[in-house]
Formats: sequence, C-alpha cells, structure tokens
Amino acid sequence: MQLMSIEDLAVYLGDSKRTIYKYIASGDCPPYIRISAKNIKFDRADVDAWLASKKIIPKPTQTNLRSTSLPWTQRAKLVMKTAKRAAQQYKADYTGTGHILLGIAEVEDCLGAVVLRNLRIGKEKVREAYEQLHNDPNVKVESKTTSDKQNLTDTAQKAIQCASDEAIRLGHEYIGAEHLLAGILLVGNGWGNRILTELGVTFAQVRSETAKMIVCRPVVK
Repeated sequence: MQLMSIEDLAVYLGDSKRTIYKYIASGDCPPYIRISAKNIKFDRADVDAWLASKKIIPKPTQTNLRSTSLPWTQRAKLVMKTAKRAAQQYKADYTGTGHILLGIAEVEDCLGAVVLRNLRIGKEKVREAYEQLHNDPNVKVESKTTSDKQNLTDTAQKAIQCASDEAIRLGHEYIGAEHLLAGILLVGNGWGNRILTELGVTFAQVRSETAKMIVCRPVVK
C-alpha cells in the first residue's frame, strides 16, 4: 500500500487542497482512510483506479491540446496562455520554447516554477536571460514550418511532445508544468533550452526535483 496525503493527492491531480476537500464532501473521490478528522490518506492504487474510471477515449476526429492523449493540468494550461501573452509582448510571430519557459516562471504556483525556485532560478533570472537573447541581433529565432492551430514553433511542438513522453515515463497520467520544463530540456534546442543551459539547469536536476514533490513510478527506459 502506497499512501498519499491530501497534499500529495492535490499535487498528483494538479488541484488545490480545497478542491480535494470538495471532492471528499461530494463523495466523488477515491476511497480513503480517515485516521482522524485532519488526517486522511489515500492508497495510490485506489487513486489510479478512480482516475481510470473517469478516462474518456476521444474520437479519432477529435484533437487534444498538442495532440496528446494525456490531460493537461489547469496550471499547465495557464502556463501556455501566459506563454502566448509573452510572445505577443515581445512581438513574436509564434509561441516558442522561450515563451513557454517565461510562462512557467510567471505562473509561480505551478510545479515547474517551484522546481526552478528550488534550483535558485527565479522568474527575474529567466526574463533577464530571455531579453538578452531577444536583444541580440545575431540570435536566430525559432521557426514554424508546419500548420499548427496553436501557433507554436516547431521546437515548441517537439518540446510538448517530449513533455508528454516524460510524463508517461514517470507514470503520470497528466501533463503538468513540471513536464513542460523537462520537455524544453529534452528537445535539445530552442531558446528555452538555451536559457536553461546558460542558467546551469540540467534535465537530471529537473527530474530529481520533480521526484521530490510527486509520487513517481520507476522511470521507463
């Protein structure tokens, strides 16, 4: 039995503790163990079974955000909205990995931002590094060569696919901001990757910090 606290479940689902308590009050929640009024535990197996019962298989004609079957957390969606605004702010034609990194850093309560702060990288450092690239006329911008309704650069699309792959490897059934952060590093190029590399952030560090905060299955090779 692998027990999870309400805090663990909130992080695992990408919800707030308040939302978890609402689930419990409504009765629409995984089976739980009430040790005391303030000490409630969930078995990871029961949580996964509860999530599986809510799985919706999309029709072939439907497309999820960024063509992946994994659902996105609300904070991850907010990261992408913030990234789009950052692209508009810097008058970019498309949303690239640098903008996604800005979005992660700006949404301060997302796990991607928490990982960065644990590595002593605040949003100010990220924005400063982005602006240095933005103001350098010799730095090539990310390109977009394929049709994409989300208006993402090719590199950003690949980074999101890498994020989905990383979530699956870690046994997570959603895409969160922490996976987007890992995806930016895994893609191997783009402004976001360059900024993180220059700030000394590695994929191994991101995965390690993520594992400290979220229950992860053994990594699938």
